[in-house]
Amino acid sequence: MKTRSTDRFKANVYIKRAEQCKNAMQRSFEACEWDACVSNAILCAISSADAYCVHKNGIRSAGDDHREAALLFRSTGPSDPDIGRAYEHLSKLLDIKSIAQYGDRSQDEKDAVQAVKHAERLFDFVRSKIQC
Repeated sequence: MKTRSTDRFKANVYIKRAEQCKNAMQRSFEACEWDACVSNAILCAISSADAYCVHKNGIRSAGDDHREAALLFRSTGPSDPDIGRAYEHLSKLLDIKSIAQYGDRSQDEKDAVQAVKHAERLFDFVRSKIQC
C-alpha cells in the first residue's frame, strides 16, 4: 500500500474539505440533483477517511485505488467496532463510486438517500475525533 507522510496538524485541511463536500452534497440533495449529491457524498467520505488517517497516524493513502485508502483507514483500529462501522460506510460509498461517477445510469433519489446516510455517518464519526 502506497502512503504519504503528512503532518498531523494538516488533518484540519482534510476535514474542512470533507465538510465542504458534505455541504455541497446537502445542497445537491435539496435541489434534487442526485448525481451531484452522490458524487459529493463519495468525495466527503474519502476526505473524511484521509482526515482521520492523518490525525491518527500522520499518513494518508497515496495510491490510485481508493480501496487502499479504505484499508488504511480500517488499519487505524482493526479491532475497534466504531472504526469497523465507519469503514463499512466508506466501503458502501466506494462500492458505487465507478457506477455513480462514470456509469451510464443516472443516480436517483433512493441512491442519494443512501449515499447521504453513509457520508454523514462517516463524517460525523471523524469530526467527533478531530478538534480543529
